[in-house]
Parts: sequence; C-alpha cells; structure tokens
Amino acid sequence: MTLCLAVAASASAQTRSVQPVQQAAIVQQPDRAPTPDRPIQSVVVWDEVRADAREEAARRQPVRAVAVAQQTQAFPRPRNLRPGDLDGMEVPILVPTYRGLGFSSEPNVLIFPRGDFYTLVAMGEGVTIEVFCTRLAHSEPFNPQAARRLVGSGAEGYRSERTEYGREVSFNRYGVAYSITVECADPMRDPRCTAPGYGDQLMQSLQILPGSRGTQGAQ
Repeated sequence: MTLCLAVAASASAQTRSVQPVQQAAIVQQPDRAPTPDRPIQSVVVWDEVRADAREEAARRQPVRAVAVAQQTQAFPRPRNLRPGDLDGMEVPILVPTYRGLGFSSEPNVLIFPRGDFYTLVAMGEGVTIEVFCTRLAHSEPFNPQAARRLVGSGAEGYRSERTEYGREVSFNRYGVAYSITVECADPMRDPRCTAPGYGDQLMQSLQILPGSRGTQGAQ
C-alpha cells in the first residue's frame, strides 16, 4: 500500500510544523487505509539504525581526542534538551553536524520530541533549519500523479523543492519519513535557499544523535 505521511501537530508554539509527504515502506496494520484520526504507524528498521550508529561512532573515534582537547563536538546540543526527554521516542533522531550547518558561530538549536515524531530547529546567520521526522501515515495519495510525486527519486525517495521562503528536502530512511526545511531571511538571493546544494549538504551530514534510541553501546 502506498501511504502518504503527514505531520502530527507540534506541541511547541516556538516552531511551525513541517509537513513531509513521503511513503512508508512497512506498516503495522496493512489491512486498512490510514485516516486523519486513525493514522498507521510505519515500522522502524532499528537494526539499520544500530548498524549506522556503530559506523558513525567508529568514524568519530580518530578525531575524538582532538575534539576533546579543543572542547568541541560534532553536534550542536539542543539547549532545551533535558535528561529523559528522549525516553520513549519511537523514531531515530537525526541531527545535522556543525560542518553540515556551515555556521561561523554557535547556532541556537531546539528539539521537540513527541514519541512518534520530532522537530529539531537550528537558527542563526540569516537562516532557520527544521528537521522533521514522523512514522505516522494519515492518508493515501489522492491520485496516481500525486503518488508518483511522493515517491521521489533514488533509494531514499529523495525530493528537493523550492518553497515560498526557501527549500524543502524530503526523503525516507529507516522506514520513516524525514524532511529538512530551510528558510532564509532573503530567500530570493541567499544561495542556501535558491539552489539545492545547501539542503543536500544538510541531508548528507545528518547523523544519529548520540545517546538517543539505537545508539546504546555505539559511543
């Protein structure tokens, strides 16, 4: 069954909900169609999450001593993240690295985890970036043309589109839907929004947040 994944509303008033429109490869209840009030939960491929977490941790090992000496880290830490906030998360939490963000100063990063979905927001230097993930399918594509559009291209259903304020990149990974929204203060002239390169750079930089589900024993 081809499913359209939509966003459950974010509980935070500080960030707007992103709405990735993607497919779920595997569902727990394939015998019925999803509806707005009865969404279907896609099945996360946690074995792939754990394998990628181990690989990412191994790649960080050679530079860890230098990072500790310089008091730096690969990931910006959300300033509102408290102990226990990620308990019960049912999706892999992917975050962009400092290198992917490309900021010359510390970004202002917030995360809003809500079990089946999360939003991470990074702000600074004339741009706001939102990373959204959900495993909830709320409806099916309304026609074959829409279904073809939702598939995207490549192994992960990659899709990059211009928006009124910037650019949105959508893709599937680990059986769930992700999107990266880039909004620029000057969306008509800022190359981070006028061209797909910056959004693709953010997507390629995404790594599993250390300490979140699926990374136990990988650090």
